[in-house]
Amino acid sequence: MKNVDTIDKVDFEIKWQGQPAGLLGTIASFLHINFTYYQITKDELIIKRGFFNQKTNTTELYLLKDADLTINLWQKLFKVGNVSVIIDSRSTSERAGQKITLKNIKDSEKVRKLLRDAIEADVMERNITYFDKV
Repeated sequence: MKNVDTIDKVDFEIKWQGQPAGLLGTIASFLHINFTYYQITKDELIIKRGFFNQKTNTTELYLLKDADLTINLWQKLFKVGNVSVIIDSRSTSERAGQKITLKNIKDSEKVRKLLRDAIEADVMERNITYFDKV
């Protein structure tokens, strides 16, 4: 009789994953010293950083809003950009109002659109309704 400990793998539907690119990101990846990873799943934005002390930050997509894209001159030359979102200030999280930035992303326009659509899909799936104060 075999004694096998098994843990069912959590089913992550990864919609996108990537690392910082551009000049420094490319050099760091080539030297295998780029230890920042970004993932967008069906319901979370995941940022993993570090090698010896790895830290993983996850944020539920329904808490995010205002997916923006910023591209400066150097980023334009290397065909990358920064995608940023803000954690909804009405959330109960201590991180409410904080800006999250995915830095130096390849195909940043497509990633921004994918993130915006994933946020919208998660809000619709959870039947969340927002009311603006007038």
